[in-house]
Amino acid sequence: MATVRHDIAEHDVVALSDPIGPWPVGTRGTVVSDYGQTKLIEISDHNGTTLDLVQAPLAKLDATR
Repeated sequence: MATVRHDIAEHDVVALSDPIGPWPVGTRGTVVSDYGQTKLIEISDHNGTTLDLVQAPLAKLDATR
């Protein structure tokens, strides 16, 4: 079976593969703006309240399924 690579784009849920600011590895967020190699990630609580917006280089993100 072939593996298909999915590029990270707006509205994708991602996890941090490296800490960014106060957010540890594994923190999940949603891409709200796509700037090519940098993404703006919204980190929210379980109620959907925005906790933070962070800019993350693509190299520090993992796509989640």
